[in-house]
This record gives sequence, C-alpha cells and structure tokens, in this order.
Amino acid sequence: MPNTRALVFLLAVGTLAPVALSAQVRASELGVVAQTVDGTTITVEYYRPRIRDRRQIYGKVVTWGEVWTPGANYATTLETSNDITVNGHKLAKGKYSVWMQVQQKDWTVILDPKWKIFHTDPPKPDSTQLRFTVTPQKVDGPDVLTWSVPALTPSGMTLEMAWAGKLVPLTIVVPPSHPLTTAPDLAARYTGTYTFGWVQTDSAKAAADTTPEKPSIWTVNYTTGMLLVDWVPPPFEEWSHLVLIRIDDTSFWPGTMLKGELFDVESDISVEFIVENGRATGFVIRSDDDKVIGRAVRKN
Repeated sequence: MPNTRALVFLLAVGTLAPVALSAQVRASELGVVAQTVDGTTITVEYYRPRIRDRRQIYGKVVTWGEVWTPGANYATTLETSNDITVNGHKLAKGKYSVWMQVQQKDWTVILDPKWKIFHTDPPKPDSTQLRFTVTPQKVDGPDVLTWSVPALTPSGMTLEMAWAGKLVPLTIVVPPSHPLTTAPDLAARYTGTYTFGWVQTDSAKAAADTTPEKPSIWTVNYTTGMLLVDWVPPPFEEWSHLVLIRIDDTSFWPGTMLKGELFDVESDISVEFIVENGRATGFVIRSDDDKVIGRAVRKN
C-alpha cells in the first residue's frame, strides 16, 4: 500500500515545479532604457551587474586593455530607429552591440552591427564598426551598472553609462523631422508686420463681454535662415517668440523658442498664409480639425 503522505508530497512538488522553473533570479538582471527625440527612438537593452563585494572593478574585474560590454551576460545593445550621430560620428539606423576597450585614461567605444553576442566573445576590429575615443568621468558609484538619459534637447540627448566610479557620456543628435530653415526667396513673401485677432464661435460671442478683444501684432523676421515671429501681446508667455516650421510653401507649424532654441512644436495648429502676386497679404490659423480660429492682415 503506498505511503499517502509521500504521495501528497510528490504531487505538491510536481505542481510547483513549473512555477519554480519559470522564475529565475539572475546576478545581473535585464534592464531597458528608451527615449524618443523628435520622432527618433534610441533603445539600450542590457544586463545590470552589481559591484557586490568586489573592491576593484576596473583594472581587475575588467582588466586594462580588455574589450568589455558595459553590461553582463549577452552584449549590451543600442538600437536607433533613424540615422543619428554619436559624439559627432554618423551611425546608421539599426541595432548594434556596445563594447568599450577600457584603459587607464581614454576608452574606445565600439558599436558593432553584429548584436546577438555573448559577453565573453567581443568582436574583432573591422570596417563595419563605429569606433571612437571617450574620456570617462569620475563619479560616486553606482553599485548597479546603469544606462540613463539625464539630458534632452529638441535635437538630441545625452546617453550615459555609469558604474563603479566611472561615467561615460555619449552625445546623440537626431535628424530633424521638419527643418527649421526656409529658403530666402520663399521667406521674403512673409516678412513684415501683421495685425492678428482670434475668431470666436457664435456661442463664444454670446457668452463674451461686449468689449471687443484688442488685436495683437505679429512681426515676422528672417534671421539665420529661419522665419521668426515676435507676438505682442502673446496669448501665453511661451508664445512671445515663435519659429515658423515649413509644411509646404504657404503653410507652417508654429514652434516655441526658448533662449534661441526650439522648445516645442505646436503641431495641432497651422499658420496658412494668403499670397497675392508673390507677397503675403495676411494669414489664418487653423486648428487640427481645419477650422479657422484666427485671422491676420498685413500692416506693411
């Protein structure tokens, strides 16, 4: 007659085994950091080693001269959805394994198009790789290897790898989805001063005060290849300085400027100029459902 207690124990182990097998604790857990800038997405996927009780990482765990993936297990990968530049070097759209040759002063960053590689099998130098020199910065920690994006601009970002007292910053620039520059002969149509007013709906007119809204002034200048707008008074302080971003020869998106740099693109509205005999006589502002919400006429 079978031992009932032993049979129950074996059944319990059999039931729990699949759960135990599916949950795995790794010394270096998987991490992902992704960032989109102006329509371009950069993704880093990596395993995250910890210092644990090891007192010296560089020069001992990672030996001088070693080609090392800044991660663990499989090689760290960097994927970009568009062509970009990294520290001023062109990198084509695609996925790459990330390696660094570690020296006591300068390191060499290596991006290789062969990306499914185990961390102990670094690639040999060849013409398909992007290689450039960086100088690591000294930092406190971190205990766990970390890739991060600490800074963003309208045209790029800073991507950093930090671990065990060393930090490697990478400056990434993305292609603009809509160039800010306008050709001089086209821009000449639009430069000048305009009187602008918002268009109210019938329901808004009924609810509004009977005092008419005072018009504002748009001054359109052409500077450093860009059509720039000074709006006085603006509806919001951020809109006091705009750049007109070309959609076609007569239509533009307004972009907000901050300290001379593009801050945001207001793609839910468009500025549509009315051109007669090669010169703008005014413009309308349209909402994303194509309704006219503002009108302007040229003053000079």
